[in-house]
Amino acid sequence: MDRKSARILPQYNSLHHRSWWKLACVAFTALSLFLIVYTGFLVAVGGTLAVRFVAFPIGIMAMLGLWLLPDVNKADEAPFYKLLAAYMVMMVAWPTYVAIAIPGLPWVTPPRVILGLLLIGMLTHFPQIAEARRKAMDLLGYDRLAFRLLALFLIMEAVVVPLAVNPLDVVNYEVVQAVQDGAAMVAAAWAFSDVRKVSRLVQALVLAFIFTMLVTILENWMQHPPWLGYIPSFMKVDPLLLETYMGPQARIGDGRYRIRSTFGIVLYFSQYFAIMIPLLLYRMWYMKGWQRLAAIALVPLILQTVWFTNARSASIAFLIGLFGFAGLVMARQLFFRGRGDSLKSGIMVALVLLGVAAMAGAIASSHRLQMYTIGGSQHTGSNEVRDQQWAGAWRAIGRNPIGVGMGVPLPDVGKVSARGIAVVDSYYINLLVGVGPLGFIGFMGCLARLAWLGVMTFMRAKDEVEELAGALSLSVLNFIVSAYVISYSDNNYLVFTIGVGILALHRHQQKRLASEGATPPALPSPSTALVRR
Repeated sequence: MDRKSARILPQYNSLHHRSWWKLACVAFTALSLFLIVYTGFLVAVGGTLAVRFVAFPIGIMAMLGLWLLPDVNKADEAPFYKLLAAYMVMMVAWPTYVAIAIPGLPWVTPPRVILGLLLIGMLTHFPQIAEARRKAMDLLGYDRLAFRLLALFLIMEAVVVPLAVNPLDVVNYEVVQAVQDGAAMVAAAWAFSDVRKVSRLVQALVLAFIFTMLVTILENWMQHPPWLGYIPSFMKVDPLLLETYMGPQARIGDGRYRIRSTFGIVLYFSQYFAIMIPLLLYRMWYMKGWQRLAAIALVPLILQTVWFTNARSASIAFLIGLFGFAGLVMARQLFFRGRGDSLKSGIMVALVLLGVAAMAGAIASSHRLQMYTIGGSQHTGSNEVRDQQWAGAWRAIGRNPIGVGMGVPLPDVGKVSARGIAVVDSYYINLLVGVGPLGFIGFMGCLARLAWLGVMTFMRAKDEVEELAGALSLSVLNFIVSAYVISYSDNNYLVFTIGVGILALHRHQQKRLASEGATPPALPSPSTALVRR
């Protein structure tokens, strides 16, 4: 064919002149028409629920088409950081349940619209800009152990799909979760190539956190979310679900209203509080000048949030953030700065130990403090329910140690709610039953590794930028602790983005240490040289 084509003019040597081309065009057109009719029939019968059947192959082909786009010689100046910051701020500033609910589709909210813009930009930018891909992958794969543990979790998510009772529900949940978490992680990895943006993003998140706590003041005074009664009809979700979100969510034997800010459930807000409180305490510690007055004003705001949340997870998270940061400073002074002032180190250790002892004594002598940290009679019911769920979880793991899929109801494990949905009170249980012990090790092991890297970065920190890693590691630790009693995955994007920030700070520090080790000692000044002579 090649020899024959050499004797034919180029303009006649194209596919249009092949004998099979017309047949191929007819077959392709017929196939396209069939797919259009098939998709239209499914949509007509099943409405938007048909998207589950037709979106997957279309999405795969679209992703392949985008990824095969050729590289172009273009500057890597996408607005990913601005979109990421806007997305993460709006995720907590906008009430999660004020949305346009279309059956078969995820709720449409402003933060998800921003996420859609971020995804469109990333899907068109990364396939064509090699520099952008290099920035993101170099940071995400910087620590091999953390990367392999996360890969183990993702592999187990894929492995359990055929074993699920309803694989479509599992795939739908995993895709939504991967988009929400993965987009934030990749955008953060791209943006954090400039390590200064880690601190900027943390500052934006802290301001959003302060806003959510200010909302709780008005909410507590009104005894319901301030926007109740002002939600337009087209943005209201299921009435029974909305009633749960708007209700007092009081404990048995304790009828007090529990604040939840822009979150639908008080425990979801409590977990968000646990993630953010170390970052706020870190910013308060480094405030200077007139900003210290603002730091003092934030103390009663934090205390009222902890008090009226009426959740042990919030109280314990506050104590971990407070004493954890003091403990990191003490450990660094003792073990990593041995040549420092011994008197200063001794005073610091004494103050930290005195604070811990005072808090332990206060908890031991105060029934109210025991109730807010360890728990009291009003927590007996939730403790018993959680114990029953753990017993059911071990039975489910014994029957299927590989997993049944994430995001599916677990009737043999969870407590069936009024809406007929099995509710599980621990994300540990969701992971163990959903992706098995291997998936659990991958997920929690990755977070534990990132927290450890943050601690070690703080210990060797030279400036305020590197010390931020210590606060980030405490945020990850608080998430790990709170996940034992809270089953909520919509905060995962936040903790994984914080983990990417730890990687960026750790890499920045390693480069600094390597450069300092490779740099020869500075030459003495002429005057010093003369004196030495």
